[in-house]
Amino acid sequence: MLLLLVSGCTPQPKKIDKKPSCIIHPTSAGKKPVKEVVLTNETSTTDIDDGLKVVDEGNGSSEVVGEYCIVDVFTDSMFLNGDRLKLIKNLDALAWEKRALLKAYKKHTKLWNEQQRKEFQQILEEDKYLSLCGDKRYYENLLFTVEEPQVDILYSILLLKYLNNLSNGCTKWVSQKIANENSSKNIQSDYLLDMIEKDAIVERLFVPFFPRQKRFMVAIREYKKMKNRDVKPEKLKDRRLEIEQLKKTEEYPNYRK
Repeated sequence: MLLLLVSGCTPQPKKIDKKPSCIIHPTSAGKKPVKEVVLTNETSTTDIDDGLKVVDEGNGSSEVVGEYCIVDVFTDSMFLNGDRLKLIKNLDALAWEKRALLKAYKKHTKLWNEQQRKEFQQILEEDKYLSLCGDKRYYENLLFTVEEPQVDILYSILLLKYLNNLSNGCTKWVSQKIANENSSKNIQSDYLLDMIEKDAIVERLFVPFFPRQKRFMVAIREYKKMKNRDVKPEKLKDRRLEIEQLKKTEEYPNYRK
């Protein structure tokens, strides 16, 4: 997978704690991970470390000792020549997610139009509904990926993960940083991807997953304000757990039942 190595050509998040200095391309058994360095004034493409140690913290971020790197969510992506089905099979994703993606991309080479990408990018950029949870690495990959069909597939997997997190809440991730908390399928993934291919308005696909309590959006706004102030971590965590509990409340019928 070709990745953007210079800044200014892809959408950037409003806030990023640390700019990644490299991309790690995981490979299958028997091959060494490939480290691709992001170009800066101080680095060059020959700055490769074969003995790179990658530590996955299980909370959507990965580190290399002494620097910050993004791990490619496609295993062997550099050797798959843009084959969308092989890329999906080598994607770091759950079994039901892969089945849905394979079904959609067997019929279509591309699902997302430019307007849909823009709409979803805005939601992801601010984490509008606080549902990236432990899946931030997919969004990080999206920010630094320019090659197709990888970009299209990343939008699709992010849609499935984001809506599943919005539907179920991320209580365990907030309290214990547990990855893949929502591993079971609780959304109509085939329907969602089919609607994307049919040029559906992205925001409307979110409607069935919103908690009906007005408190939900109020709590999100309050939480984001608290993050910008010097609020004790305990209070911030309690407010976030309140939001995750609101996501789980189902007091209305929807198409998932």
